Amino acid sequence: MIDAGKLVKKDLHRIQYLDGLRGIAIFLVLLYHAFVRWPEIIPFEDRFSGIPLFANGWLGVHLFFVISGYVIHMTLDKPQSPINFFVRRWLRLFPAMLICSIIIYSTAGFFFERPSGSPVLRDLLPGLTFIDPIWWSKLIGPPQGQLEGAFWSLYVEVKFYLLAGLFYFVFGEKKMVWMLCIVFLSYVALPFLSDLFPNAQWSLAQQILFVLSAKYFGWFAAGSLFYLYVREQRAYIMILAVVIGLISAFSLEGWGVQATYAGIAIVLLFTAAILSKRMQSLLANPFLLLLGFASYPLYLLHENMMVSLIIKIGNFAPWIPAVLIPVIPMSIVITLGWLVAKYAELWTRNSILNSYQHVSRLFRRS
Repeated sequence: MIDAGKLVKKDLHRIQYLDGLRGIAIFLVLLYHAFVRWPEIIPFEDRFSGIPLFANGWLGVHLFFVISGYVIHMTLDKPQSPINFFVRRWLRLFPAMLICSIIIYSTAGFFFERPSGSPVLRDLLPGLTFIDPIWWSKLIGPPQGQLEGAFWSLYVEVKFYLLAGLFYFVFGEKKMVWMLCIVFLSYVALPFLSDLFPNAQWSLAQQILFVLSAKYFGWFAAGSLFYLYVREQRAYIMILAVVIGLISAFSLEGWGVQATYAGIAIVLLFTAAILSKRMQSLLANPFLLLLGFASYPLYLLHENMMVSLIIKIGNFAPWIPAVLIPVIPMSIVITLGWLVAKYAELWTRNSILNSYQHVSRLFRRS
């Protein structure tokens, strides 16, 4: 039987420096989407694309992946059943996704400048099920859209949850860590193996690694190793975490040298957050903690709404300096994300759990 009370209480526990890192991650993503991602439609076009902090802000998602690797390992480290683990993960993701999907869909008519266009009802499916639109297209036919392009990382996260949980409960903790590393290193090694052995059949391996989104697993594996270091304080684990993180950064080379440098900066930032009390204190900055607390619903909500507001303000008040135009839209989506995290998300989670308990009691009586 699932203990609903424990599920909620455990999910309310937060670690400040992780929230600070979440705050940095979501702020990077906000900067990228506000200033760089949509030069063809925003009023200041590509004026800020040469600023590395803005141009590489998309790597905030990869920082989220490192944090997820850390948190999922920490969650698995607590005694529980596989069912409890997967239900807790679903309860962590679904309530905010449900609320934000309703907000996004119902307000799309007002934010008609949305880069993703006007959504239709079936566009709700990928987000609410955490299944990539590609698979929905195969199941019910194209075209299958989605409410927000940013949802792509949730599909990757869910694959990681499923695979990490499977490895942990079937093979044990230590093998889980090594197997996560192997999944990622297989992706890194495959191009070299294809060149060395061109006559071998690699298509199946490529398909499996693609379906698993294996290219992102180095970030998750690094986070898992960082947690293992915090628990065991063994230097070789820290070294391995940094090495896997750096390999992940160098695997970004297809995005340019700046992206590689930004990936390295993410690894070093997380390393400093683990090793330095001073860095942990800096990450406890109230603004970062606010962003970190609201980061999940804010991530779900922000892109199309924020870009639409930037266009509206740019058209209404073209005299505003370009760098200041996104300030109000960013403030609005941050506030909305915080409200969802503070009130609506918890209420929805409790409502789901209360409904589950009510149905369970009815079945026990019958």
